[in-house]
Amino acid sequence: MLIQRYFNQIKDAVARYSATRFVIATKLDYDLRAGAQGLITGIIRFVDGSVLHFKEYIDAVNQKVGKLSYSYHYQDADNRLIFRYDNAAHRPSLSFAEHKHLHDQIIAASAPKLEDVLSEIFVLNRWIQ
Repeated sequence: MLIQRYFNQIKDAVARYSATRFVIATKLDYDLRAGAQGLITGIIRFVDGSVLHFKEYIDAVNQKVGKLSYSYHYQDADNRLIFRYDNAAHRPSLSFAEHKHLHDQIIAASAPKLEDVLSEIFVLNRWIQ
């Protein structure tokens, strides 16, 4: 089943990064939905107190997994936003659906893979795996 294979890819990516001392805790939930859809939610805590909260609502059609909605919210130990990727609608609306929130701006950004987000976090923190 394609959704289960995708769930396993997420588990493997998290496990690879969790093998470092930079990750101190992970919590992942997988929910298989009707119609070849699924929801993945997770929290990854890092040794510096920063946290990644993420969710992906996915749909597997035509042998391909697509993200219907997603959010990868990375914050520091004081709960301040470092960055967030998402495709949530905004008011006033943005001229692009997929975007990235930074401290003081929102920019167009394609939907990343979770592994890309984890890699970005490791680079930001200058962590060598």
